[in-house]
Order: sequence, then structure tokens, then C-alpha cells
Amino acid sequence: MSGFVGRILYTGPPTTMIFSNSGPVASRTMNNRFYFTYLDSNGTSNTNSWKEFFLVVRAKGMRHEGADAQHDFSQVNTVIANEGGSVSIPYGAGSERVEVGQVGYASSGEQGVYDGSNRYAYLYPYRHIWVDVTVIRTYASRRLKTGYYESHIMVSATGGSSYLLQLAGKYGYPWYSAPPSFYFKLEKTIEDHFPFSLLQTKNSVADALAVGTCTYHSEETAATIRFSSDREGTSDLYLLRSSSGEFFRYYLAFQSTNPSSAAVAVTASTRFPTTLCSIHSVIDGSLHQMHVLEGMIKMYVPAHMYPLAGNYTTTIYCHVTHEE
Repeated sequence: MSGFVGRILYTGPPTTMIFSNSGPVASRTMNNRFYFTYLDSNGTSNTNSWKEFFLVVRAKGMRHEGADAQHDFSQVNTVIANEGGSVSIPYGAGSERVEVGQVGYASSGEQGVYDGSNRYAYLYPYRHIWVDVTVIRTYASRRLKTGYYESHIMVSATGGSSYLLQLAGKYGYPWYSAPPSFYFKLEKTIEDHFPFSLLQTKNSVADALAVGTCTYHSEETAATIRFSSDREGTSDLYLLRSSSGEFFRYYLAFQSTNPSSAAVAVTASTRFPTTLCSIHSVIDGSLHQMHVLEGMIKMYVPAHMYPLAGNYTTTIYCHVTHEE
């Protein structure tokens, strides 16, 4: 239906999903809602030109098995009227199993005590939770121009997981082409202020320390990913620096997990292209062709490295180049 933008899939314990703006902030707005902001032909956002909207969501479950696997447990829509609004998910989802003697769920949702062989083996009543998301535009707008518009909404679960919902639209009949539509995420996977001892023994590409992940998905546009130590993308001199001016060098590696490959050392000229592969929908099993690159960002240091004590920081830049 008009306004429907897709489904957010979730696995994990019961949670609350919070919807917040993570993109350009519209200027001179009257309400604390969500906004499409104008995107010019150079890819620059103009926050003085916007269209206001809010969200309507509905949480549902997909049971583990059964002909009637889809379960509309909420029976009601939730209006996310303002930025920072939320929807409660009172049930968990996933394939985890309970121990003998614990209360579990059957594949069709019934609850009982698991005895090691009966059907009450699942920890959660659902295989997946999905949240249908619909955009409802209001009458509020400012200085609308013919062209394309964007909005970036971060959906965060209380357990720590998150997903960036990227929305795009157009007004009138733009003379320039639409910007690429894609999902891109960088995530740090190592704790802040981790001890140097974790890195000290990582002295080669093969045993490098994983510090983050990189994910790119697009149904339309292939891309190439590369990394650098500077904003311009020309240097591969990676340094960890302390506030007192001390520094030492480390090296970067990237291990692609989709497509799967061994870790490789990263230089300023190293490129990692996406690959076209078939992705199965977890809802109905249908196949979708998608340009994908997923992988782990890793670091390693020379052997026998003994830096002075202190807190060290570094910045790693990631560059995305879309193919014509």
C-alpha cells in the first residue's frame, strides 16, 4: 500500500524499538517529527527544504513452524508521531533452545515444560519478529523544490542492536538522476580503552585483531570499498596517538565474510568490490539479487612493540565508490 516502506526483522529477547533521526536535521520545523530533506544534484542536503512525516508501525511474529506461522500478536498499529518514539516488543524471537526442566515453546507457539524430547524446546515463541513500517506525510513542508529527498532513521533495540532505515523520495520531475540507494554500516566491535595486551601479540595479517565490521547492501548499485588513514583516501600510514604526543604504527587488514575470503593487508590502493549474490527472505524464502560486501576490519602491530603507557586513539576512514 502507499506509504509502506518495508519490514524490520528482529531476533532476540523482548525489547523496545526506538526510532530516532540520524540524518540531516530539518531547519525551522514546528514539530518534533521526521523530515525528508532536499538532496541536490551534488548529493548535498539542504535542510531548509523539507517535508514532514510520521511513522505507523505494527509488530508481528513468525512462528517456528506451521501453516499459520504468521501471527499478528499486537492486533494494533503503533503511531510513532515524534522523533524518539518507540514500540514495545513483548515477545522474544530466535532459534535458541531451553534446558531440560525449563519452560519453553512449541513450534506453533504453545508453552510447556521441556523434558528433553517433547515439543516445548524453544526459548522464544517466534523465529523472527517483524515490524511493518509505513510513512504518513503531513501537510507541513517548507520551500519544496523539484528533486530528490532523503531521511535517515536509526532504529535501536534496548538490547544494543540497531538498524539504519534510509528513506528516499522525490518531488516533481527532477532533471538529474536519483542518488544510489544502498545500506552501509560501520560498527566498532571492540570495547573502548581495550588493553594493549590484546593487540601486542597480533603481529600478522593471519592473526590480526578484529576491531569492527563493514556492511554494504544494495539491490541496485554495485560499489567498491577502500580504507585509508586520512580523509582524502591517499595514505595507509596508520598511527595510534596519545594525548601527550606519543605514537606508534599499526597495520590494517580486512577479511571479507560475504563473499568469503582470507584476510588481506590494506594499503592505500587496496580495493574490495561488492559481489552480486542471491539473498533469501526469512519471511517467505524468496530470492533477491543484491550487491553485497560484508567483512571484518582488523589491526596488527610489529612484533616486540612496547609503547609508553597512556591512552591512544586512531581514526580509520572508509570510502565507498559506486559503479556507474
